[in-house]
Amino acid sequence: MSINQETGGPSVSANLWPHGGTDARGGGAPNSRVGGGVRPAGSTADIATPFVVELLARHGAVWVREASRSMSPLIREGDEVRLVPLEPRRITRGALIAYRKGEGLVLHRVLASSEAGVITKGDALASPDPLIGWQDVVARAAGLRRAGMPSADLDTFPWPLVNHALGVIAAIAGRLRVEEDSGGMPPLLPRLAWKALRVPFHLARCLVP
Repeated sequence: MSINQETGGPSVSANLWPHGGTDARGGGAPNSRVGGGVRPAGSTADIATPFVVELLARHGAVWVREASRSMSPLIREGDEVRLVPLEPRRITRGALIAYRKGEGLVLHRVLASSEAGVITKGDALASPDPLIGWQDVVARAAGLRRAGMPSADLDTFPWPLVNHALGVIAAIAGRLRVEEDSGGMPPLLPRLAWKALRVPFHLARCLVP
């Protein structure tokens, strides 16, 4: 582990590991390279979440590396995400949060929240996740950087507006029926609409240094 000079938070050799899901880009076929859980390199998966939680409590932030495609194109494999402790008042539509799933953590976008928990979705996935209870929400994303590059501060303009807009678009995309039909292909119009809704996510990627 090293201290990141840019933010003062620790930079650890950790990855957002795949957990499986439905990737709408491939027509709804299962894709084992989507979603993810945080696991320090060289460790067993069952200590990953406590390890990250401990670092958050000790340093107030921790950088982890993306190793999946569930949040592409905004967050791509090899990108690094800065996690900070959860602040419920900052968890609005479009926020990026890390939550427990099995033995790891998943980083997805918030579509809606209530007293019971949050509904999230990976930007590249067709369907929202089941309701996530607040007790399983570990952190939120406050920074994003390409490996070896300066970071984008997700708490400063224009990112709060960008992420809110992407949250609205992700919620719309989550209502499209892009599952395969009897012929093995997703319906044409929903598939075209899905592709059109992907454009803002590609544009947002251009804002990452």
